[in-house]
Amino acid sequence: MSLRWRVMSLTPLMLLMLLAGCATNPVSKKPEFVMMSEKQELELGQRAAAQVARQMPLLPEDDPLVQYVNEVGQKVAAVSDRPELYYRFHVVDDKTINAFALPGGYIYIYRGLLVHLNSEAELAAVLGHEIGHVTARHAVERYTQTQAYRLGMAVASIFVPIPQAIGQISDLIAMATIQGFGRKDELQADELSIRYITRAGYDPHATIRILQTLKRLEDIRIKETKDETGKAPEIYHGAFASHPATEKRIREAVAEAAASEEKSGFWGRERFLAKLDGQPYGDSAREGAVVGRRFLHPKMHVQLAFPKEWVIHNGHAALTARRRRERVYFRLTMNQLQKRQSAEEVLRDMLPRRRLERLQHLRRGPFELAQAEVNVSMRDVGQARALVAVARRRDEAWMLLCVSQRARFDQWRGECRAILDSFRAYDPAREGDIPRIHLHVWKRSDSWQKLAAASHNVLGRFTADRLAALNGMDVNETPKPGRIVKTVE
Repeated sequence: MSLRWRVMSLTPLMLLMLLAGCATNPVSKKPEFVMMSEKQELELGQRAAAQVARQMPLLPEDDPLVQYVNEVGQKVAAVSDRPELYYRFHVVDDKTINAFALPGGYIYIYRGLLVHLNSEAELAAVLGHEIGHVTARHAVERYTQTQAYRLGMAVASIFVPIPQAIGQISDLIAMATIQGFGRKDELQADELSIRYITRAGYDPHATIRILQTLKRLEDIRIKETKDETGKAPEIYHGAFASHPATEKRIREAVAEAAASEEKSGFWGRERFLAKLDGQPYGDSAREGAVVGRRFLHPKMHVQLAFPKEWVIHNGHAALTARRRRERVYFRLTMNQLQKRQSAEEVLRDMLPRRRLERLQHLRRGPFELAQAEVNVSMRDVGQARALVAVARRRDEAWMLLCVSQRARFDQWRGECRAILDSFRAYDPAREGDIPRIHLHVWKRSDSWQKLAAASHNVLGRFTADRLAALNGMDVNETPKPGRIVKTVE
């Protein structure tokens, strides 16, 4: 029986086992079956990081906030189970409550999560959690599990040949930023975070504070969604979607912190808060921002306003809004024109073969507008009628759409028209700035409701709840007089 015959008789799984290797896990110090060497892990992480840099809005490395995050992260990484790696810390300029890690020591924290932390110890705990994913090689384990289900693939692809690795890199980034890791890995990362920040001199109870804040934000989102739609939402917040239930993680963190040799440590609260002063609270000027019932886009120089009962969502692709608990919707998008067209020509291109009714031509400052009504069919509405408009300024065409059920459109026409009529050029002296973090010394007469009213409920109907959560508290809790808190103005 020839050797050639023996090799060709191996099953795909046996080939995987021969070609893959056993390595010692840096955290557990036990052998583990993986399909990637450390060199391949570092190369994959480097290429994935380059893709992230091209596709995500990262603050520059010389930004003071990034430098501060790097300082804290390096302190924690130095006492981790893989201190020999070069760790690189980045801030994603986005309102998302999230953080993620790529193989090889690339750590990312979103500005949306940063502003909801309340001490340097909490920042260290978040970074320590992501460092834990790197030191325990969770991405490599997940990659190995995924490849085990692809036994029909060519054996060469298992080792991620660099010229052919784009698909794997995209999968890796999606896993880190959206799917997260398994429950076992997330609990281990929590445990490693507590271990690492304790070694670095930070208070191990900081992890508990973060998890409590995440739980409060989750509860507020449920309240807001019920208020808007009458229904509870699916529980999802970035990479935390696959994390264990927040209550369970809090209990686990309490037990781990209680077992820590150090019962207390450095918090660095005031130093951390000073770094957040003036930072955008939610959306940045680059993305535009929702301010109460208005939308401002300082970079694009446009703004519009909504009636009282409308709920506004600023997405990356479009601004959308909905009248609370009604099937009445609004959408705003912007396209770059490829040729010189009037606003009406752009409007007709939007709705080919549709009969435009009540067509009007307007001029509002630098904008040429065309607006009309049209009958359409929409998945969430059925037979619908819409008020549509195009606002053209040079080579920019802003598309505005307000739609409801056809039988009830007369009821909502006035509010739809008010939204479209509010669209105009942004004037910073008149419209103000995007919401930013400001520091406030708590007075004995203060309450979260009072601060919310002073800001004209800049964060919507639940501004008081959100201000309390921003400071790591419930809305019925109050700080001691003289304590520095974060507000949004």
